[in-house]
Amino acid sequence: MTTSKSSAGLFVRNATGLVREVSPRAALLINYIPGCPVQVVAAGLFFAFALFPGGNFLLALVLTMPMSLAFAYAFGLLVAAIPRSGGDYMLVSRIIHPAVGFVSSFCMLLAAVLSLAFFGIVCATIALGPSLIIVGILTGNTTLVAWGTTCQTDKTWQLIIGSVALLGSGLLLIGGWKWTTRIFSALFVFTMAGLVVCAVIALLTPTSTFIDRFNAFALPYTHVADTYHNVITAAATSGVNVNPGFSLEQTIPLVGVLAGFTIYSWWAVFIGGELRQASSLKTANRMALAGILNVVSIAIFVWIFLQCFGTSFLIATNSAAGALPASIGVAPYYFVMISAVIGNAPLAILLAVSFMAYWPLVIANSYFLPTRILFALAFDGMAPKWVTAVTRAGTPWASVLLSVAASIIVLAWGLGSSFFFTLLVFATLFQLISMGLVGLSAVVMPRRRPVQYRGSVTSKKIAGVPIVVIAGVAAIVSCVILYIVYFSYPNLGLADKPTFFMSLVAWILVALAYYYGMRFVKRLQGIDVTKVYAEIPPE
Repeated sequence: MTTSKSSAGLFVRNATGLVREVSPRAALLINYIPGCPVQVVAAGLFFAFALFPGGNFLLALVLTMPMSLAFAYAFGLLVAAIPRSGGDYMLVSRIIHPAVGFVSSFCMLLAAVLSLAFFGIVCATIALGPSLIIVGILTGNTTLVAWGTTCQTDKTWQLIIGSVALLGSGLLLIGGWKWTTRIFSALFVFTMAGLVVCAVIALLTPTSTFIDRFNAFALPYTHVADTYHNVITAAATSGVNVNPGFSLEQTIPLVGVLAGFTIYSWWAVFIGGELRQASSLKTANRMALAGILNVVSIAIFVWIFLQCFGTSFLIATNSAAGALPASIGVAPYYFVMISAVIGNAPLAILLAVSFMAYWPLVIANSYFLPTRILFALAFDGMAPKWVTAVTRAGTPWASVLLSVAASIIVLAWGLGSSFFFTLLVFATLFQLISMGLVGLSAVVMPRRRPVQYRGSVTSKKIAGVPIVVIAGVAAIVSCVILYIVYFSYPNLGLADKPTFFMSLVAWILVALAYYYGMRFVKRLQGIDVTKVYAEIPPE
């Protein structure tokens, strides 16, 4: 990286410090990871079945697909026209207004840090804890069972495990793209192999066989001959609808749940300046392809596990009333259920480790958002210069470590706050603000940035209308629809609407105060930062 200063103190970019070495295959992987079926199947969709009985997940996926494509093309077409790292910050600040860009990036940053902290908790409570318990049960090792229970209940250990996961995942990005890509690919192949093995076993296991094997597994702990049906009966007695008919009304909130996983196939936009062929239409197509693959793979795996485990059983076990008996002490995640019915300890260990491998992968992938936004802010002179520090391999190590530290701090706070999980829903809605602003940027780009528009693939038209405008309108409409869904179904986690609005307004004011405050400080130093935003930075 080489930089110099003008007499006014502004950066003159000779290079960003980042290098263009992210291959198309790596970009596709980055876009696919946020919506990978591992987390959807393990801890997302089946839980939603208990909250919204009668919802049809296949129809919900079909309804979610256009939203995923809308966001993919809105982000993809814009980064093809402005192939720079920084994601929504770079796009919105250059196309609409820098103040709006700060609102967008602040919402993204908050959502990212909250999500990263949540993934840290998940590493202890959903990944390591259940893995230790099921392996301990199958090997007769009570110590492993005790350790697994501790992971699920002890906040101190959750902080330790989560912090290690957040730091270790951040370090995956420090070594440069060649090293990082190899690690990403290895983790992805391993975690997907575990999911595929579970799916194949489930596909070859009739429901009746699963019931017999599950009952045999549970008998020593529950002392009930038919634990499977006993769990379903307990849930039904408590008022859970375990045999629901189709309900369109209950399908709509499933769209909100699935959208929370499948609308982020544009993730590589944050490293847009590092992508090969970044200015090509292929960038947007790869984002769209990742979204399609997410939806299709989720549909396949969910259908397979439903056929094996039984819809009523999954509804019951994911409800508070019909959860698996405490004497078993393990959650009904797919790798746990398959391990239980197979009863093979070595296989259970492999499946558990393959499941755990996903979380450092998604954490490392999530770091692309805050690190590149912070990096771009610093290069615009709106954050400390040291944030732009990079390794020899072009990795922005300073912004990576800053993101890790922020995530661990929020993790520590979140473990002591009953409000934390509600804030995760807030984070989704905050992020939709940013996604809507990117959609608005796509709509106004032909007028606001005519030079970049005419010289890029975004100038293509359908029926005389620029495709970038079509994608932008679709993205905005998708954001509105998802807001309506979240506000219409309190079970999605937005029961306290006034607090959400106050939080959103407060955070927007913080973003604006930061921008205008920095602009005032820079003006006192003789620097007019508005000129920075009038130009597209060199690569």
